[in-house]
Amino acid sequence: MCAGMAGRAAAAPRGPGGPWLCLLVALALDVVRVDCEQDPLDPVYLPAALELLDAPEHFRVQQVDRYPPANSSLGSRSETFLLLQPWPRAQPLLRASYPPFATQQVVPPRVTEPHQRPVPWDVRAVSVEAAVTPAEPHARVLFHLKGQDWPPGPGSLPCARLHAIHPAGTAHRACHFQPSLGACVVELEFPSHWFSQGSSTRAELAYTLEPAAEGSGGCGPGGEEDAREQALPVGSVELRPRTPPRYQEVPLDEAVTLRVPDVPVRPGQLFSATLLLRHNFTASVLTLRIKVKKGLHVTAARPAQPSLWTAKLDRFKASKHHTTLITCHRAGPTGPDSSSPLELSEFLSVDFLVENGTSGGVAVTRPVTWQLEYPGQAPEAEKDKMVWEILVSERDIRALVPLAKAEELVNTAPLTGEPQRVPVRLVTVDGGGALVEVTEHIGCESANTQVLQVSETCDAVFVAGKESQGARGVRVDFWWRRLRASLRLTVWAPLLPLRIELTDTTLEQVRGWRVPGPAEGVPEPEAPAVAEEAERRARGCRLQYQRAGVRFLVPFAAHPLDGGRRLTYLLGPDWLLDVSHLVAPHARVQDPRVASLEGGRVLVGREPGVTSIEVRSPLSDSILGEQALAVTDDKVSVLELRVQPVMGISLALSRGTAHPGEVTATCWAQSAFPAPKQEVALSLWLSFSDRTLAPAELYDHHDLGLSVSAEEPGAILPAEERGALLGVVVSGAGAEGLPLHVALHPPEPCRRGRHRVPLASGTAWLGLPPAPTLAPALPSSPARSSPATEASTGRKRWEAGGVGDRGGVRGKFELAEEEAGGEEEEEEEAEEMVPAPQRVTDLELGMYALLGIFCLAILIFLVNGVVFVLRYQRKEPPDGAADPASPQPHNWVWLGTDQEELSRQLDRQSPGLPKGEGGCPCESGGGGEALTLAQAPSGGTAGSSSTLARKEAGGRRKRVEFVTFAPAPPAQPPEEPVGAPAVQSILVAGEEDIRWVCEDMGLKDPEELRSYMERIRGSS
Repeated sequence: MCAGMAGRAAAAPRGPGGPWLCLLVALALDVVRVDCEQDPLDPVYLPAALELLDAPEHFRVQQVDRYPPANSSLGSRSETFLLLQPWPRAQPLLRASYPPFATQQVVPPRVTEPHQRPVPWDVRAVSVEAAVTPAEPHARVLFHLKGQDWPPGPGSLPCARLHAIHPAGTAHRACHFQPSLGACVVELEFPSHWFSQGSSTRAELAYTLEPAAEGSGGCGPGGEEDAREQALPVGSVELRPRTPPRYQEVPLDEAVTLRVPDVPVRPGQLFSATLLLRHNFTASVLTLRIKVKKGLHVTAARPAQPSLWTAKLDRFKASKHHTTLITCHRAGPTGPDSSSPLELSEFLSVDFLVENGTSGGVAVTRPVTWQLEYPGQAPEAEKDKMVWEILVSERDIRALVPLAKAEELVNTAPLTGEPQRVPVRLVTVDGGGALVEVTEHIGCESANTQVLQVSETCDAVFVAGKESQGARGVRVDFWWRRLRASLRLTVWAPLLPLRIELTDTTLEQVRGWRVPGPAEGVPEPEAPAVAEEAERRARGCRLQYQRAGVRFLVPFAAHPLDGGRRLTYLLGPDWLLDVSHLVAPHARVQDPRVASLEGGRVLVGREPGVTSIEVRSPLSDSILGEQALAVTDDKVSVLELRVQPVMGISLALSRGTAHPGEVTATCWAQSAFPAPKQEVALSLWLSFSDRTLAPAELYDHHDLGLSVSAEEPGAILPAEERGALLGVVVSGAGAEGLPLHVALHPPEPCRRGRHRVPLASGTAWLGLPPAPTLAPALPSSPARSSPATEASTGRKRWEAGGVGDRGGVRGKFELAEEEAGGEEEEEEEAEEMVPAPQRVTDLELGMYALLGIFCLAILIFLVNGVVFVLRYQRKEPPDGAADPASPQPHNWVWLGTDQEELSRQLDRQSPGLPKGEGGCPCESGGGGEALTLAQAPSGGTAGSSSTLARKEAGGRRKRVEFVTFAPAPPAQPPEEPVGAPAVQSILVAGEEDIRWVCEDMGLKDPEELRSYMERIRGSS
C-alpha cells in the first residue's frame, strides 16, 4: 500500500496550484510512510511466573532485540535461564504458575562434550602423573564433584570408572566418591607388556560415571564394551620404557655441585646425595661439614673413584644437632682428560638414613646444612652455607591438588557491593589412592589481582568489586612444603553501563480512568459535611497514568590475559543477563514526583514531567546505568482488552547449546472446552491507542474494575480469590463454545454517573469458537443486548460478594432496570468516560489518507478552473467605436537601430496609404519634423503606428516603435468608402517635439509641416 501511494505521487496535477498540491501530497505520504514503518506492537505473552527452585546461582537471560517465538501469543511464554553452579545435592525444579494453576518439572541434566550426552553430576578430572615407567607403572587420576554440598552417606554418591586405552589393550578401574571431600582417586596399573615396545608410547584416559553398588556402597564390575563411545575424556599419559632419575642439583661453590633426590622420603628409607667436581678442580684437600637434626643420620661417605680420592668420616653429636665431618684427600695425580674443564663428574656419595616414626604421619621437612672448607680459607668464607630440606613423610605423597567448588565466577560484586567467593580445599594424593586434606603451612598467590584475589588463609578465591576486568584461565598458585599446584578459573565481569529496558518510555494519561487517592502533588481539599457522596468520591480520585515494566540487563565478558582487546562473552555477544534482582535495591527515579518505581519492576507515572531511572553503585557514587523517561498529559485510550482463558498450565524444558547451564522453559495455557464446575482464570492485556500493550498485572488490582458476562443465563459464577486477577467458574456449558465478555471500568469509588460506560472490553471463547462469520458484538455497556449472566469484580463488590443474594452474579435485566431508573434521576458529566474507540488498522489509515488526498486534489482543480475562467473573461478587448479614447489593452515596444528596417515594417503595415497622408512628405539633410500614422484596412483589426526617431550628425540612434492594436468599429459610416481604413490617432508628442523629429528626418517645407500637424491635431 505504501509503495502504491508513492507511485501515485508522481502523477500529481500541474498548474498554478501544482506546487501546493505536491507539497500536501508529500506531507501526506510522509505521514503514511511513518505509519507504515512504525515498529510493530510490543510482544505479548502469557504473564505466568517462571522460577527456578533449589538452584543456588542462576540468571534469566535474553538475546538483544530478540524475543522467543512463544512470546508472541497470549497463550504461551518462554524464558531462558543460566545455571552457573552444578547441583549434586538434588536436581533443581522449574515451576510455572498462573494462579490458581501451577506445574513444575525437574531440570534436565547438563549436556557434556564430546557426545552431547546429559550427565547428572559435574565432575572435574585431574591426572596426577604425566608419565609412567616400568618402576612406577601406575596412572593416578583424581575425580572431584563440583558445586554445592551433597547429602551425607556413601550410597548417595556415584562411582567413577577410569578407562586406559592403549594400542596393546585396555585397562579399567573404578573408585567411589568420598562424602567428606566429594572426591576419589583411581590408581590404575598398566600391564608390563605396554612398556616393551622400546620407545615411548601414549595411552588415552577416559572415564564414565555409574551408580554405586547396592548394599556395600562400593563400585560394581562395570561394563567395558561401550567405553570408547560413552566415556568422557581425561587426557593422555606417556609410557616410558626407562625410569628417568628424579633429582635436583644445587651448586655449593664454583667447583662443587650437590645433587640430591627430588622426591619425598619415607621413614626407615636409605637415600644418597652426590657431590660433583669440575674437571679443573686443583685442590688436594676438601672438607665437607654436614649438620642434621635428630631423626636423620649420615651413615657413610663413598668416593666415586677410590684410586683418586680418600674419605674420612667423623661424627659429633649434640643435644639438637648431629655434625658429620668428611675429609677428602687426593690419592694420586689426575690422568689426562680430553673433556671440557667445566664438565662435572661424580666425586663423593653420602648416604643418609631416616629414623622410623619421626614424622608422626604428617609430612615434615628435615633441614640438612652443607658447608665446604679448604685449607688456608679466610674465616669469613666459612659463613657460606647451603641448607637443603628433605621432605620426610610416612605417606607416599605424589601430588598437591586444589579442589574448587566452581571453575567459573560471575563477578556481580560491582553491582551489589557483596564479595563473591569460591571455596578452595587443598588435598594431597598418596601412592595407593589415598586423599588427605591439608590445612596448615599453606601458601598461595594470585597471578592477576586485577581479576581475582585469594584469601590470606588460602581457603577461597574471591572478587570484592574493585576488580577492573575479567579473564579466562586466570591462575592462582598454591604451595605446601615443597609441593606446588595451580588452579585456573574463569571470571566474567559486567560491561557497564547497565541497559535499562522499559516497555514504554513515555507514560501518558489514560482517558476516563481515575483511581482512588488524592491527586499527586495537590493536597486533598476538605469536603463539607453537606456535600454529596458522589462529589466526595470524585474529590478522592486522581488521574491514572500508564505503567511500564522495567528490566536491568548487562552483558558479561572476559578479557584476554595477553592484554588484547578481543573480548569473550558469556553465552555470546548478543546475550544479556537479567540482573534486576541484584540492582533493584539500588535503582531509583531521580524525580519521585514524576514517577515512582514499585518493587524494582514496575514504573508508575505520577504527574507530567521528564526524569530518568538511575542505578548507583553501592561501592561509590558512580552511576552504573541510566534511562530517560517522560510522563505527559497527553491522553490515550484503552482500545480493547485482549483476553486469554487459562484452565491449566503446561510446561516444557529444553537444554541450550551456548552454555552447559542454559535451560529454556516454555509454558502454555490450557484452553480446552471446560467441564462443569471448571475454574477458569482470565489473562488480560490492555491495548492502548499509542500502539503499546501492557498486561493487567502491571496495574494494582484495586485500580481495576472488571466485569465478566456470558450470553447464557447461569453459565458462570464468580471464583474464589486465590491469587487470580480475574476468574470465574463455569457452572454449565452447551455443546458449542462459550463466549465471555470482559469489560474494564474504573474502580467503584471513582465511577462518574449511573451510566458507567466501560473503558474497554474484550471477548474470550471457552472451547472452540464458531465458524468465522460475523464477529460477536462487544458489549458497550452493562445494559446492552439479550438476557445474560454477569460476574463483576471490584475492590468492594468482590469482597462483599456483590449486591443481592447471588453474591456478585446477577441478570442483565435487573442491571438494565436499575440503570434505566438511574438515568431518569441523574445525568452527570462524563466527558472522559466515553466508549473506547474501535481499533483502526494500518490499511484503513492508509486508505483514509489516500481518499483525503484525492478529495483535496479535486477541490484544488475546481478552484483553479473557476479562477482561470473569471480572470480571462475580464481580459477581452473593449469596443473601439463605442469608446475611442479608452486605454488600449496591449502596447508593444520595439527597440532597434536600423531605420530602413523600421521603414520596411511600417510599409508592410500600411502598403496602400497615399504619400501625403501616410508618411513624411518632406526630406531634409539637416533636420525637420515628421509624424507617421499607419492605418490598417477596414473590416479587421485596425492599428496605428508611430515612430519617433532622432539622428545626430555622424551617428545612429536607437529607434523606438510603439504599436497599438484596437478592434475595428462594428459598422462603418455610410459616407466613407468601403476600403477606407479606420484610423485611431494617438497624440504621441507636442508640437515642439514633432518639429524636432521632422527636422531630424529631413523635412524642409514649413507649410507642409504645419498643415500636417493641424491634420494630426484635428484627427486626435
